[in-house]
Amino acid sequence: MAYNCTFNLKDPSSKKPTLIYLRASIKSQNKYLKYSTGEKIHPKLWDAESKFPIKQKGKTKEAIEVNSIISQLSRYEEQFQLICRTLELQNKPLTVEVIRKELDIEFKKYSPKKNEFLEAFDLLIAEKKEQGNITEGTINRYTNIQTLLKEFSLKKNYPLQFNSIDQNFYTKFLNYSREHLKHKDNTLGRNIGFIKTFMNWAFNNKFHDNLEFKSFKKPSSATDEIALSMEELETLYNADLTKHPRLERVRDIFIFGCSTGMRYSDYSTIKKENIRNGIIYKNAQKGKDNLGIPLNKYSKAILEKYNYNLPIISPSKFRDYIKLACAKAGFVEDIIKTTFIGKKRIETKKPKYKFISTHTARRTFITLSLEKGMRPDVVMSITGHKSYSSFQKYIKLSTKVREDEMIKAWS
Repeated sequence: MAYNCTFNLKDPSSKKPTLIYLRASIKSQNKYLKYSTGEKIHPKLWDAESKFPIKQKGKTKEAIEVNSIISQLSRYEEQFQLICRTLELQNKPLTVEVIRKELDIEFKKYSPKKNEFLEAFDLLIAEKKEQGNITEGTINRYTNIQTLLKEFSLKKNYPLQFNSIDQNFYTKFLNYSREHLKHKDNTLGRNIGFIKTFMNWAFNNKFHDNLEFKSFKKPSSATDEIALSMEELETLYNADLTKHPRLERVRDIFIFGCSTGMRYSDYSTIKKENIRNGIIYKNAQKGKDNLGIPLNKYSKAILEKYNYNLPIISPSKFRDYIKLACAKAGFVEDIIKTTFIGKKRIETKKPKYKFISTHTARRTFITLSLEKGMRPDVVMSITGHKSYSSFQKYIKLSTKVREDEMIKAWS
């Protein structure tokens, strides 16, 4: 497809040099792109028919200036066409906003200066929103990292510049996160990952040439996350919560998650139109796969109970109510959960129901499916895990399988 643009004067009847705009029709949006080139020219030196400067001969000051403008406008035209072709090849939306952003990057209109490190996050967040290929939750995490870095810079008096993101920054940020914020290893690891993603994006967009961030390691440690046993799942499923309708609704949606392996963001929004021939079809929020998840006796019974339209409950209310529902079901025995802040081992003792979260449902499905003999690759196809490494953290939860195998081998 041909991508054409033209140039127009801001004020064709001006008696002095006036701005030159690039204009193009973006048919996919039925909009016009109007983009200032920053170049100015006197209307007497402009060809209204070709919509381009009149080429000058000789080496006068006027000729040199006009021919320089011609060269720059040619750059704008070539870059506009390159952006459009690239977006088309990548199957990305061709919109006024995206083209404007790419032109800004190429012609350095918003290239962060050395003291504008944090402002570059705004460009990244705007780009992610425009691309529409990540969840709102992930966008919020980028915003949270931006806030976290601002606070770190103020409290530790550490100047944040692209060239200051080095091993010194890495050490100070780890210490600040662990000592001041009490961030556990996995939380800290995720934050370092977001910082590396940001620095890599900024490098690719030519905002800096500092590659020290490539060596930053993401802290992580094994955690003994909670998953329900089959007996506990049955106990919760059969618990009489009729006197507590809000808890009953949350319990039912939670059991639906335990029996499908879906993320809360997905299983909490299931509608009747997502079910066809006993199979759930719904695009996962964190991916574009339209997972076909067969119903089982639990998920089918819950859908039928609500006429295939599950109740909608806010995430914050869900987090509170599922703990109360599990307390009503009798999950009150104290358990110890171990986490790490660097080398420091943290043991937290609480009643089990206080450790139950929305994500416990997904962990429960994976754990019980493996215990019941489902192949890991089949479970992964249901849960939507792309890599075996990200799936492995769930496999360690299946302690019953290890116990059975130990008895089988050594009895």
